[in-house]
Amino acid sequence: MKVGATLDPELVAAVDRYVGAHPDIDRSTVIDEALRLWYARQQDFAMERQFAAPRSSRELAEVEDWRRIRHAAAERMIKRMSRGRGR
Repeated sequence: MKVGATLDPELVAAVDRYVGAHPDIDRSTVIDEALRLWYARQQDFAMERQFAAPRSSRELAEVEDWRRIRHAAAERMIKRMSRGRGR
């Protein structure tokens, strides 16, 4: 897709210098990579906000459910191991 944009002349000059030193790369490739990095950073920020947000009562209940499941599984494993030693 072709898109028009107004860019900082210093950034364009830096891209042009890079492209001039790397003939197998063009401006579009550099701009695509810059936008991918920007988008990845936005996703990272969104995940940071999500993890920093207070948990809902539903999430807290789910965490407690998983804690009980892990505890029960650990107890079963310990009992199996204890029976194996007695033989």
